[in-house]
Amino acid sequence: MSGDKSAAATFRLLWETKESARSSLSVGGIVEAAIALADAEGLGAVSMQRVAGELGYTAMALYRHVPGKDQLVALMADRAQGRPPEESGREWRAEILNWADAAWDFYLAHPWMLRVATTGAPTGPNELAWFEALLRPLARSGLAAENLVATAMFISSAVRDLARITTEIVPSGTDYGNLLAQVVRPDQFPTLASLMATGALEDDGDARPALDFGLNLILDGLRTHTS
Repeated sequence: MSGDKSAAATFRLLWETKESARSSLSVGGIVEAAIALADAEGLGAVSMQRVAGELGYTAMALYRHVPGKDQLVALMADRAQGRPPEESGREWRAEILNWADAAWDFYLAHPWMLRVATTGAPTGPNELAWFEALLRPLARSGLAAENLVATAMFISSAVRDLARITTEIVPSGTDYGNLLAQVVRPDQFPTLASLMATGALEDDGDARPALDFGLNLILDGLRTHTS
C-alpha cells in the first residue's frame, strides 16, 4: 500500500509541476538545482540535504515541496530529457532514426540518467511524449498494434544501454587485441580468433556504430515484416 501511495504522489508531482516555476524554493527550482548537481557530480551526489544546501535552505524546507529522493529523481529524469523532436513529415524509418539520435544526445548530455532505475512504464509528461514520438512512426510502418509497445521497448532499451556502455567505458591504455592473443586459441574460440585476425575486435570504446548498425538492421527487418 505504501508503494502505491508513493507512486501516486510521484505521478501527481510529475503532472502538477509547472515549468514556469522559477523560485528556488519551488518544485521547479529544486529539480533544476538537483539536475545541475547531477550533471556536475553524478546521481550519487544528489540527496535532499545536498540539494537543500545548494539552494541555501534546510532539507526540511525541501520536504514541504518534494516528499523524498525517489520523487525528486523521477522529476529530474522527466525534466532533463525535455521534449522529443518534432515530427518532420519524413517516412517512418527516418523519424525513428531521428528519435534515436535525439535520445542518444540527451543521455550523453546527462549521463546520470542512465543510472536511474527503471521501475515501471513511463508516466511523466516528457517521458510519455517521448514514448508517443516513437510509437507514432512505428504505427505508420504497418506493424501490428499488439507489437508496437514491445518494439518500442526494444529500440529504446538498445539506445539507453549502448549509451550507458559508451559513458562507462574508460580507455585502459592496454591493447585489447594483444591481451586476447594471450588466451584466445582457434580450437577453443574459432570465431573470436577469426575476428582477431581481421582486426574486427579492435575497440575504441564508442558504442554508437553498434547502435547505428543494429537499428538499421531492425528497421530493415521491420520493413520486410510489414511489406
